[in-house]
Amino acid sequence: MSSRAAAAALPRINPPILAVGSLLAAALVIVGVGAILEVAAGLVVLAATAMVLIAAAVITTHVRSSRRQEAMDLCILRIYGALGWPVPAREHLVASRWRGGWFGRPTRVLVRYNPVSDESFPEILGETKRVMERAFDTRYKLGKHKPRKGWFLLTVNLAVEDTSKDAQIERVNTVIAKTFSGDAKASAKFVEEKLREITVRYEVTPRLSSNALRARIESQISAVLDGRWRAFWDLQHDTVRFEVRPNLSGVIFNPNIAPTTVDPLATYDDLKVPFAVDEDGNTIYWRPKRDPHGLITGKTGAGKTVAMLGIIQYLAAQGWEIWGIDGKRIELLGLRSWPNVRLIAGRIDHQARVAHEVFRIMQQRFEDYESGRVRLEDFTPVLFPIDEFKTFKNAATRWYRTVKPKGPGTQPPVLEEISDFMSLARKVRMHALVGLQRPDTEFLTGDMRDNFGFRASFGRLSPDGAQMMWNSYSIGVTVPVNAKGRGIAYDDHGVPVEIQAYWTPDPYQTEADHPENWVFPDDMKLVEQITPKHTIHQLMAVVDPEDQPDLDGTGAEGNPDYNDYMAARIVEAGRAAELQRKAAGIFTGLDDDDAGKRVAELERIQREEAEPELDDTEELFQGYAQPDELVVEEVLDDEGGLARQGLLALVDPDTNTWGLVESAEYDELDEGYIAFTYRDYETGEPGTLALPTDGTITVRAPETA
Repeated sequence: MSSRAAAAALPRINPPILAVGSLLAAALVIVGVGAILEVAAGLVVLAATAMVLIAAAVITTHVRSSRRQEAMDLCILRIYGALGWPVPAREHLVASRWRGGWFGRPTRVLVRYNPVSDESFPEILGETKRVMERAFDTRYKLGKHKPRKGWFLLTVNLAVEDTSKDAQIERVNTVIAKTFSGDAKASAKFVEEKLREITVRYEVTPRLSSNALRARIESQISAVLDGRWRAFWDLQHDTVRFEVRPNLSGVIFNPNIAPTTVDPLATYDDLKVPFAVDEDGNTIYWRPKRDPHGLITGKTGAGKTVAMLGIIQYLAAQGWEIWGIDGKRIELLGLRSWPNVRLIAGRIDHQARVAHEVFRIMQQRFEDYESGRVRLEDFTPVLFPIDEFKTFKNAATRWYRTVKPKGPGTQPPVLEEISDFMSLARKVRMHALVGLQRPDTEFLTGDMRDNFGFRASFGRLSPDGAQMMWNSYSIGVTVPVNAKGRGIAYDDHGVPVEIQAYWTPDPYQTEADHPENWVFPDDMKLVEQITPKHTIHQLMAVVDPEDQPDLDGTGAEGNPDYNDYMAARIVEAGRAAELQRKAAGIFTGLDDDDAGKRVAELERIQREEAEPELDDTEELFQGYAQPDELVVEEVLDDEGGLARQGLLALVDPDTNTWGLVESAEYDELDEGYIAFTYRDYETGEPGTLALPTDGTITVRAPETA
């Protein structure tokens, strides 16, 4: 497109002729009416002068706005091609928050680019910064970037060029004096010549009892000093300590190493399973003795299965006995022949049989202990992982209808057996680890909730899911969308904290002969270091029921019923020739056609009953009501606090940025305003906002709040 045609594509900036003409005409009318009605000359002159001054203000504002827009139009014409657009448009480059003099400079620029452009983002960013910096003689830096929506923000770069220790101390003193008062005293702590901590002693003031004010100060410190800062307030002693917030790594390789000596009985009481770290580098553990069962939630790709793999492999290395259910049949493939794993069942009939076997072992242990044959401390710890429990439950219910014996009941008895296991198994050193895509009331209400003291959620939660998991409509709902393995878990003090799970590779995808399937170059090393050094428990397999007459009279002639499946033998994997089959399995005694049909039916049931997954767009506002526009003051209750927990607010309409409101109260600094603290709904970054009480704000409330 030629430069003349490109310029013509931008709409002409129309002067405010009608508005100015109307104001001047009004001035003339006032003079005329005043003369006719013999109004005091002073009042007439005052009113007419006011109209003229307003007209002058309109003209002045228009001139400034026009000059600013002309400057931005020149920038648009220079870079619209680099942004990937065929024609220029003003919405591609939107400047705001002009500062410095009458004309000023934009301190924030919203840039919209074509996500399918041939240019890479670094090239787009570099060219945009170059054009803007030349146009306004100002240094800019990248503020936010949302590649899925095709936009990013440029903000003024306030970084201090003089990074010497003395210069940093001077800047700290200036910032603290302006933030608190001239009497505030600040002391700075450096690590390797880099500012890492500031302690401030200030004069007592009741204003700092405001959560919103403290959050705003924390946000201001992060804005004017290098890095992301957090504050620790001591209001009783009038001090606050600011420190640079640690960066939570996107990938933390599993550091666990299988021990050379194993004694699962002796180590049981004090055993703690490391599986993640928080932002301060503290290790997050599961302690099975204290918290008998574990619940891990997260949609596919969020990190749930990776966390479960790490926990299962760690306990196998400690000599625990592992029986498990792989709800989707493919998530735990790498553990099917793992040392100390008895059996990971994939097919639905095998899954039900394993669950029944675990229940039978629990009952046997109770009988042995009750009779005095075995002491509690002599029981080998057992882990019973169930990945994708909801898929297993749905498939088991449907499969049961096809093999149900004669008699009442529509639910497979194995589901009740699992429920009993959750309530009783901890007493005989047996523990479950349940994986779900979403929190479920079946495990998170009543007495059942108490059995799942260990909980972790990966990825973003809906407000209802957050309430079930963490008793809060806000915890876990702003976990960054693209941060794999990022989630929430309890720390040692019982406080939900943001975590990053260890990366534990799937042994099935880490074959030595196929390094192209590895996710990271060190995956093989990680698998080798966690592989158990001692095999205590042998691999087992299910011997399928034979095609035989219905001797007990409870099923259909020629087909095994549910009772036959639950009575199927479980033997060492290498004992019988009929176990030499594919993972899908065949039924001994059936010809190939019949066996294939039966296996195909089982696979179809599991496939159709798999829990549906939501894509990111559908999930974004799942659990929230439709947007509602409120008067700002309506978000407060009668006591001046936030009226509804878990509220989402449109904190930046220009970029369609939503924030999870953490607090709202009357502003201590600006009368007539309400101060908000929030977390960016997509990135989790903290922010503050002040709006007039009589203004409006767009919100989304949790549907169940």
